[in-house]
Amino acid sequence: MSDPIEVPPPPGPVVEFAQHVGRLHSLLDRVVVSAAGSTHLSRAEFDVLVALAAQPDGLRPRQLSEGLLLTTGGLSNILRRLQRAGYIERQYEPSDRRGRMIRITGTGMALAREATLRVNASIERLLAPIDRTHLDQANAHLHLMLSDLGEDGPVHRLQGKARPAQQGKQ
Repeated sequence: MSDPIEVPPPPGPVVEFAQHVGRLHSLLDRVVVSAAGSTHLSRAEFDVLVALAAQPDGLRPRQLSEGLLLTTGGLSNILRRLQRAGYIERQYEPSDRRGRMIRITGTGMALAREATLRVNASIERLLAPIDRTHLDQANAHLHLMLSDLGEDGPVHRLQGKARPAQQGKQ
C-alpha cells in the first residue's frame, strides 16, 4: 500500500494576484510587440525611444537601464542598433567627459511618435471591453502597490512625471 498523496492547498490571494498580473502582462506584451514590430522596432527599442522622447535633453545609460529594467549589456546592444539607424545620438557631456548622454534625434522622435500611436491604439483595442472605471481603479491600485515596493518611481521619471507622494504611508 502506498502512502497517501497530500494535495497541495489552493493558491492564496498573492498567488492568484501574480497569476492575474502575469496573464495580463502576456496579453499586453503580445499587442505591444506586434504594434512596435509594425514600425520595425523590438519591444526594448520601442521602450528606449519612448523614454528618450519624454526626455529630449537626454538620459544617461544608467538612467535608461534602471528605469527600463534592462541590463547594461542588453542596453548597449539596443543603443548601438538605434544609433546605427540614426534614431539616437550618444554625446559626451562637456561637464563630464567620462559620461555620455543619450539623446533622441528628429528621425527617432518621429518614429517614437508613430510607434506610440500604433501601440496605444493596439492597447486600446485590447482593453476596450473593460469598464473605464475598473481600468482607472486598477491603474491607481497598481501604482500604489508599485510605489509601496519602491518600483514605480523610475517609470515616472523616464516619462517626465514627478513621482507622486506615497499615499497612506505614515
